[in-house]
Amino acid sequence: MSPDLPTAYLTLLVLFASTLGISIGLRYGAAQAGHRARWTDAHAFASLGGMALALGAIAPAPLWAVLAQALCLGAQLMLVRGLAASGMAMAPHHLRAMVAGGVASVALLALIATVQDAVMAERAIRTLGHAITALVVWQALRLLNRERRSHTIGHALVWVACCAQLAAQGLCLALALAAGGAGAWSPLGPEEPGMLAQAPLLLMLIAVLSGVVGFTLLSAERQLAEQRARARLDSLTGLFHRGALDDAAMTLAAEAGRTGKPLSCLVIDVDRFKQVNDRAGHQAGDQVLKHIAETLRRACRSSDVAARFGGEEFCLLCPNTGEEEAVPLAERIRARIAGIALPEEIGGHASVSIGIAQAEDAGDARRSWEQLFDAADRALYRAKREGRNRVMRAGAGAGVGANVAANAAANGSANGSANAPANAATHAVNAGGVPASAAAKAANEITEPAAWRVACGVSVGG
Repeated sequence: MSPDLPTAYLTLLVLFASTLGISIGLRYGAAQAGHRARWTDAHAFASLGGMALALGAIAPAPLWAVLAQALCLGAQLMLVRGLAASGMAMAPHHLRAMVAGGVASVALLALIATVQDAVMAERAIRTLGHAITALVVWQALRLLNRERRSHTIGHALVWVACCAQLAAQGLCLALALAAGGAGAWSPLGPEEPGMLAQAPLLLMLIAVLSGVVGFTLLSAERQLAEQRARARLDSLTGLFHRGALDDAAMTLAAEAGRTGKPLSCLVIDVDRFKQVNDRAGHQAGDQVLKHIAETLRRACRSSDVAARFGGEEFCLLCPNTGEEEAVPLAERIRARIAGIALPEEIGGHASVSIGIAQAEDAGDARRSWEQLFDAADRALYRAKREGRNRVMRAGAGAGVGANVAANAAANGSANGSANAPANAATHAVNAGGVPASAAAKAANEITEPAAWRVACGVSVGG
């Protein structure tokens, strides 16, 4: 090794120590947690690994090689865990398998270090260690490339960092294989020029520096995105609030007007919810609203937009869905909400009334949305007037559903049938223009107990 090489490695040692200090400062100064903590820990380990590699070049030994490879491999495994924890697609069992493989690899490297031929042991440790670390870095790059969010500056810097790290590991592996019996860590023999031997360390330094900056930006960008997303959500239910609903509705209305595809709106109101608050308290009422919101979230489709419009009223926008097609969805929601138990002070189960309308092109997105909601809202209040706990289409004739429902309920009561409320609801929906098969299917999903008839008159009918 030429006299200038120890000085060059000492310089790299100091630079890696600086990146270690930066990583520790970010880790504890910003009090990071979760995947952000894993990212900063990964770069701290990578800096330690670079320091160990530089020290191994100055004073080569198999144990230095094992320590350096263990730190570098551990850093990349932490990085992959942080990426997976941040929401990037990776199966948990694949992650566990990678970690187990990393632990087994370090144990194997430690076993190789016990071989009496130190030169051969060091070469084998470097070859195997760099190969395994390169595979882990490749997995990190795959995760980044599968990321579907918009590529920001932070994402680009992280990608560059992973590419630099992969190039460093690949160069180390190639030089280790070509070095033959070199005794020093330096992938070239003592008689070879040292600049190429320092290239992998320089690439690792670039990877750590760009990774620290990139992951810091990526964390800030995602934190800002999370805050913006939370600002659009109702704090109680986790659904969109009214402002976010208006924005989404105008976008969907404009698209429907441009493409000619249907857009339906469901306005959902909890029946006699005021009695829940009055008799069981507002906290109990909040719990009922949370259960209804969760039921709505699970019942709707991925393309639908669910929101809390205000109080006990919810709204669901269904793109590419006509008014008749929205009826089975509305019935499914109504049936599932009917399974939500009310507080003990009231007893029985919740119910909702739902109004459905389909958008008409009014030439303006805002006007189309306002007309759509107004039509669905009128259908909702018609359902309220005609007995509640039912679905009503905007195109259905007013008053017909109530009479049929009342007759069906009376007949069911006279016959002593426990299915009377379900039958009444089915007839009401049929009178409102709903296909009989859809209404019957939804009615069959809920066969309420006798307590339901009491609850309808006390807590869930208005």
